[in-house]
Amino acid sequence: MSCKDDGVLYPESDMPEIIVERDQFYSAPNRKFIIEANLKDDLGLKSLKIEIPDFFLDKVIQFPETENLTEYELAYEFLIPSETKKEDKYKVNLILTDVSNNVTTKEITLSLDGDFDAPTLSNIKPIDGSVLFLADEMNVNISFDVTDITGISYIEVELDKLNIYEKISLEDSKEYKFNKTYSIPSEIDSYELSITVCDVFLDPNKATKKIKFSVSDGLSEMYLVDVPLGSDLTQDILGIPMYYHSKQDTKFTFKYYADTNNKEIYFLGQDTSFEPHCFGTTGDSNLENSISASPIILAEKGYYEIVVDALAMSYTATRYTPTSPIYNPSQITICGNGMEKGGWDPNNKDLLLSTNPDNPYQLQRTLILDGTDIAITITSPDWESPWWRLEAMGIISFLGGENHSYKGVAGTYLFTIDTELERAFLVKE
Repeated sequence: MSCKDDGVLYPESDMPEIIVERDQFYSAPNRKFIIEANLKDDLGLKSLKIEIPDFFLDKVIQFPETENLTEYELAYEFLIPSETKKEDKYKVNLILTDVSNNVTTKEITLSLDGDFDAPTLSNIKPIDGSVLFLADEMNVNISFDVTDITGISYIEVELDKLNIYEKISLEDSKEYKFNKTYSIPSEIDSYELSITVCDVFLDPNKATKKIKFSVSDGLSEMYLVDVPLGSDLTQDILGIPMYYHSKQDTKFTFKYYADTNNKEIYFLGQDTSFEPHCFGTTGDSNLENSISASPIILAEKGYYEIVVDALAMSYTATRYTPTSPIYNPSQITICGNGMEKGGWDPNNKDLLLSTNPDNPYQLQRTLILDGTDIAITITSPDWESPWWRLEAMGIISFLGGENHSYKGVAGTYLFTIDTELERAFLVKE
């Protein structure tokens, strides 16, 4: 017979059990590591000691005597110090004692070279949100690159509406290029492509990317961009590229401010990439739908009204002088989510705007985004006029509209509203 300290007697019993899925665990510097195990004993568990000598961890878990636990699911979380080397390995000791004072030990190995990221997808075609123009014979090219530091297990390509399903097992290749063309119906429709990638790590990392595209007899949306061909159009929160102002039939009308002479612009059929529809000029006010087309050049600095005919493949650009009001920004501030010093107090003086010295119709300031979702109202004290709400697609609505929520990315950005264009820009500095 054995006894507890308070004199309660327990018969001799079987040794307690420490059951783990495997003896090798992975983590990384500055990453939380969860020690998981199933603890069992036929009469009851008394205590568990967790030791990682190299990290000076010596943790004792005492199990409640009154509950007489015979089974316990351990999930103990520990943060790996940031200065630890990825190549190092460590011993984790588990020492389990039952109420009969039987002791079982278990040693597991902790390696810090774990892979916790899914394979990386890049150069995906078709572009998300892109439009294919209707033709007698239709094809869609699906292509992408996959890379992973430990190796790719498999990829899956699915497009249910077209009965497309491809699963390619790659064992442990660290890179792979997928490129295949499929026939699609010659009819107006929309599709969603799903690409799933999974790596070969001990705890597999898997990710799925959804890509939407459509077949149409023309563009339903158009954007103006004034950054160099091939620029990353996803690094800014809003405004680049700029959404059109009005549409009638196949004609899109833009208002635009050229901040320099000889400003180069393009028109796009999608807002995340220069492909597949990038409209440049062939000269004589004609357009060409090609990433090799030359940019349209606006010769003089100033405001323009630009009309693009997507069917006739032509455009006109007319310079004009604004007649809209010019606002004094001395009391105009930003209220909203997703930024330092933000919130919804219209009397907050921390986010006051100032006038762009080169353009009195533009009010701006630097914002530090915290990475959470962004919603903005530009207002005067006590919500008095003038005020604007930031809607979808960078549109600012004067004395109306609804706030749109944008996904934020932490960093420093320049926020600008152009009261003549009725557009906002939130551009990474």
